[in-house]
Amino acid sequence: MKQNTLYLPSTFEERGTAAPFTTPMFILSRVRPDERQGLVLLLPSFGGTEGSYVVPWSAVQEIGGMSTHDRALHEEILATKATSPDQMRAAAFKVALTGLAGPAAAEAARKAMDEDQKKVDETHILLILALLTSSGMTSQELMQTNPESDEWRVKTKAMLAKAAEDYGIDTDQIYYRIGELSRMLAPVGLAISRQEARLRQMLQGLGEFRQSIAEWAEQDLSEMADFAGFAAGAADLTLDMAGKMFRKLDAAVNDIGAVVRDWPTQGPLANHLASRLSWLLDGWEFIIELWLSLADEPVDAQRDGVANLMRILPLIPRNESEEDGDDVAKRHEAFQRRRLQAHVDWRTGKYDVELVSRIEQIKAKATE
Repeated sequence: MKQNTLYLPSTFEERGTAAPFTTPMFILSRVRPDERQGLVLLLPSFGGTEGSYVVPWSAVQEIGGMSTHDRALHEEILATKATSPDQMRAAAFKVALTGLAGPAAAEAARKAMDEDQKKVDETHILLILALLTSSGMTSQELMQTNPESDEWRVKTKAMLAKAAEDYGIDTDQIYYRIGELSRMLAPVGLAISRQEARLRQMLQGLGEFRQSIAEWAEQDLSEMADFAGFAAGAADLTLDMAGKMFRKLDAAVNDIGAVVRDWPTQGPLANHLASRLSWLLDGWEFIIELWLSLADEPVDAQRDGVANLMRILPLIPRNESEEDGDDVAKRHEAFQRRRLQAHVDWRTGKYDVELVSRIEQIKAKATE
């Protein structure tokens, strides 16, 4: 296990994917591929020191008392090579369904998986309607038909065959391209239909977090106020970048017909923009819920919470930001200086059943 003197990732992939472990010392540690080790875990440093510990995947279970859930998740991540936010989400759901993180997490995973599939199905229908409209065919008749009926399928098949003929591509390619678009756009939603999907909805929660912790910073009289203000600033930068990325994505898929016609160019572009949003917002769900869980706690607990937030705050990597390179480096250095000695149970990884239970509850709410 080695420690970088200053961990300044260049890309989202280098920053790694947040792993939803429940053992305190592993909270929001990150997973990334490694040429020599296969996978490594980036473990936020303890005690306010700079950098992150880089732990070979084979050694992760040896450095701290992992919960049964976390051991299962550790094995699932290795088996599926879950190194992207979407892959990690699937791995986390599979393990959560076993009940190892508690019944609340299992139920939250079931509901989230059902909701994810509903969004894919909903997006698929919306994309078909948008494609037909773009092709000059009226979709009014389809909108008045039950999408689960044979009548819908027959009418849709005939209309898509006509669109394929007009575009000069195979009908099978039409179905494939619409299916792929549905999969990649379901988490982000479609502005053309005012569809509020998971990542688009997350912006509201992130905005509320930014406002809440900024107000807390203004009222608190301890040294934690500066750190809370820094967290609010990080959220603000993320919101600004997310807004720009959503606008780019919405513009890229505004004409579904054009995307389907020029799939070799437009398909990868849409996938790239959608995946960058997943990477950008990765890890913020837990942070939002962690802060919400402290709302009614004593001020000392809230101050400990701010310290814990600083340890796991997802900063935008150097090459992903539109800021000046020097500004990004200064921001990361400020982040490292502001990392504080967290509460002893979080810092040492001491296995505290009550704390693990609270983390499991936060994790379940974050999944919702």
